[in-house]
Amino acid sequence: MFSWIVLTFKDFFFDRSLSLDVIFFSALLIFLPVALITGPALPDIFLSLIGLYFLIKSITEKNFYYYKNLIFLGFTLFSLYGIVRSLFTDIAMDSLTNEGSVFFFRYIFFVFGVAYLLNKNKHIIKCLIIVLVLCLILVSFDALTQYIYGKNLIGTSKFNSLRLTGLFGDMLVLGKYLGFISIFAFSLIYQNYKKTKKIIFFLYMLLVIPTSIIFLSGERVSFFYSILFIVLVHIYIPAFKITNLLLILPTIFILIFGFHQFNTDAKKRMIDLTLEQTSKTKYSFLPYSDHHEEHYISALKMFIDNKIFGIGTNTFRFHCYKKEYLYKERSCSTHPHNYYLQILAELGIVGFVFIIILYFYLSFIGLRQTFYVLKNNRKELISPDKFLYILILLIYLWPLIPHVSLYNNWNNVLLTFPVGFVIAHLIRNKNNGFSIKT
Repeated sequence: MFSWIVLTFKDFFFDRSLSLDVIFFSALLIFLPVALITGPALPDIFLSLIGLYFLIKSITEKNFYYYKNLIFLGFTLFSLYGIVRSLFTDIAMDSLTNEGSVFFFRYIFFVFGVAYLLNKNKHIIKCLIIVLVLCLILVSFDALTQYIYGKNLIGTSKFNSLRLTGLFGDMLVLGKYLGFISIFAFSLIYQNYKKTKKIIFFLYMLLVIPTSIIFLSGERVSFFYSILFIVLVHIYIPAFKITNLLLILPTIFILIFGFHQFNTDAKKRMIDLTLEQTSKTKYSFLPYSDHHEEHYISALKMFIDNKIFGIGTNTFRFHCYKKEYLYKERSCSTHPHNYYLQILAELGIVGFVFIIILYFYLSFIGLRQTFYVLKNNRKELISPDKFLYILILLIYLWPLIPHVSLYNNWNNVLLTFPVGFVIAHLIRNKNNGFSIKT
């Protein structure tokens, strides 16, 4: 195994058919999952460099077909609208620069940069899979150590009695990282390797073990994402039988119960606190807490007063203290904890049109796939390779659940990573330009 890993990276770094710039920026892409462990700064630098590299190469090579599609057009218009809206606020500099709108457009260049590198360098996917799996092993083992002994491998204590952070220090993103990286690794391996029994078993391990540790981390949304992905995979992907859910889901909860014998804190947050918080909300059947509900109500108040254009990009944190918007003592935060309500409050109906069209489009693909699967006994209308990425985006953009800020750099690296693989797939199947049709 070790020799195979060494050989894979040797082929990557010493492939004479690749230029040095392609090797360098491909390396940034491959080691992006490692950079994410260090905090928000390094992955944002990697992302920005890859985006800038694509911009320069697309212009010098005259590859203008990258820009002739609805994905680029829609994202660019949304970014430009955010900048213009920021300029017309009373706190324009904060709105533009404090995780704001001025550089939001860099994500679309990163997405196309990923696609560009994937089409230039055949070694990226194998190397990236290795890095993803090694990161999962390291972060999972470190988190388990912190859960059982109170400190992780480098001596960092728990964030508090109910939350694990592992190698992420004071960032409460351990569960989000494990959930996304495991799903992403699962998708890449499924797409690029034969579905042998060994591969299927390994793919199950990529879902079962990280999901169990996510529960221990105390991150409820990430645990929900992972369970939902597991269920949907067994519905839509023919290689995974629906009946296997009767084995996989109990296995996850048996693992959780086993870890529970070392420490009972995870149950206190994930079950006891969740039941207590949701019981205090107006609609207790929805998956959010009373604290989140307070943010949502404040955001809706802002939207009602500024329906068309909103209050300004990333300015919820400044307006929520105003008497007309303050709902309760805890309703103020840096953002409303929901993409859709954040856009409604800060960018109004004009901004909301962009995200709702995107989600309706993804939902339409999902519903069409559902009807086709039911009608044709799980014979896919869209190839599983492509539909896995659709599932990821649908899950992470699901409206009825708390989100981080739309302008959070660290989180947006995770969200935009798989989009680059979708774009690469579309480009490979283009004639003149490419289409987002399924």
